[in-house]
Amino acid sequence: MLENKNILIMGFGVTGKSALKFLKEFPCKIYVYDSNEDLQKLNVEEDFIIFKEEDLDKIDLIVKSPGIYPFHELLLKAREKNIEIISDIELSYRNLKTKNVIAVTGTNGKTTTTTIIGDILKRVSQTYVVGNIGRGILEITGEAKSDDYLVIEASSFQLEDTIDFKPHIALLTYVTSDHLDWHKTTKNYVDAKFKIFKNQDENDFAILNYEDKELAKEYDLKAEKYYFSMEKISDKGAFVQDGKIYFNDGKNIEEILDTKDIKIPGDHNIKNIMAAIIGCKLLNIDLDIIKKSITSFTGVEHRIEFVRELRGVKYYNDSKGTNPDSTEVAVAAMDSDVILIAGGYDKGAEFDDLIEKSKDKIKTAILFGETAEKISKACKENDLEFYITKDLNKAVELAEKNFLRG
Repeated sequence: MLENKNILIMGFGVTGKSALKFLKEFPCKIYVYDSNEDLQKLNVEEDFIIFKEEDLDKIDLIVKSPGIYPFHELLLKAREKNIEIISDIELSYRNLKTKNVIAVTGTNGKTTTTTIIGDILKRVSQTYVVGNIGRGILEITGEAKSDDYLVIEASSFQLEDTIDFKPHIALLTYVTSDHLDWHKTTKNYVDAKFKIFKNQDENDFAILNYEDKELAKEYDLKAEKYYFSMEKISDKGAFVQDGKIYFNDGKNIEEILDTKDIKIPGDHNIKNIMAAIIGCKLLNIDLDIIKKSITSFTGVEHRIEFVRELRGVKYYNDSKGTNPDSTEVAVAAMDSDVILIAGGYDKGAEFDDLIEKSKDKIKTAILFGETAEKISKACKENDLEFYITKDLNKAVELAEKNFLRG
């Protein structure tokens, strides 16, 4: 399939370098493009050709790194020439020996859910956890054996450039607007997320948030569907009743564990755990193994991660919460009198709902970066105290002073 092809790697960061190492095992000619790197000065063991614009007519396949803007001029020209454009996930899938593929996506919660599933499966068999966590997927593609498990955290950027990708279990934590600076419209973003289910058939499984049940109907999913919900549901899946998680396989309802035994805070994390439970039950993993993993899980780094308690004040790091929805659920998991430090790169999101729904818990908002003005506008409209600072360090300093004054 890759033999004697002219392949262009677009982007020479982590993904691009792993793609080059992977492709060097095949008799193909490799070109590399990266506008931010002086490719002639890089010390790279593998040979490649530095791409020039006139080379596009020779190219058979483009492997696009997630960081490359989907409407990049070079990609637009490639599409006009009907050159196939794929992500690292697609390239890996076409060359994998194992079909035991579990893929997880979602606006939020995918890292936590992927990590939990990976931890459970590692207790029973050789398991690779890849994506934004663990190793790059192309690093393990040749290594993974036919009976190994592969758990993938898949971003919308990666899924957008999939064609044949077909996970046996596909999981969508939930989907709202995000990355509008990248996808341009909410529909484009949601379409990219739902591509995780596109090639599944009746022998595969789709796991969804019950709140997305109606949305999923628009995409005509062929896989057997399971849902998770914080309230009792009659559909197959997992739900919470009287503080306990239950699993319904369509024939029997089985008690899994008490939510009091979960160490990570917030209803959103209970949902992530239910999604992971469904995935592992569908793989016939023993319940005791599932429970041991979940009850020992203390969270993912930078996801509502407890940092320390200083002078009676608890500090949490939720820096991987990169959109208003993730921040909203993080604040909801806290007690009142939250000092919210927020800001950074502007991805086109709005913050009105975040502030309006969280204002009763937030004592003060300390803002910085490109989004500071946007968030401050929402604070003004909701009569919430706020400060704008130069950067994160200044924000933390101001937060400490704010606490000290009571």
